[in-house]
Amino acid sequence: MEDYFIILMGLIFADSIVIASIIAYLFKSKRFLERYVDVKEVPLHINNALKDKTKRDIIRSLKREKKYLTLIAKEIDESVAKTKYHLHELEKLGIIASMKLTREKFFLLTEKGRWCLKAIYIYYPRNNFERFRNTLKQGQLKWREPHIKL
Repeated sequence: MEDYFIILMGLIFADSIVIASIIAYLFKSKRFLERYVDVKEVPLHINNALKDKTKRDIIRSLKREKKYLTLIAKEIDESVAKTKYHLHELEKLGIIASMKLTREKFFLLTEKGRWCLKAIYIYYPRNNFERFRNTLKQGQLKWREPHIKL
């Protein structure tokens, strides 16, 4: 009886090692942030903007709420000057918008920016788990010019 118990414990231990290695593979970063892909659904100027890691980080940072320049720079771990340059570029493309309420500007995502955020999650995952989760969503992404009502 003890032999069966030892064998059973050995199998459980071996299975837990296999499961742990699978989980470690899914969460291990494979330099995903340094690669870039062509997002075929978008115009070329939007595609070129999404290839830049700093611009992608800014778009991810503005996911939930509007933020100040200094807060965005702190979140993406870049200098304020570099962040300001990239925010200006994204604003020219219409991906983000700004509004001045106090002495500083607030930045927020536009409709085009929310579409770019979805494309970033699908085409530029942070790790293998995110890539695995988003592989099924690639066919659901359709580009259309946003209708802006003034």
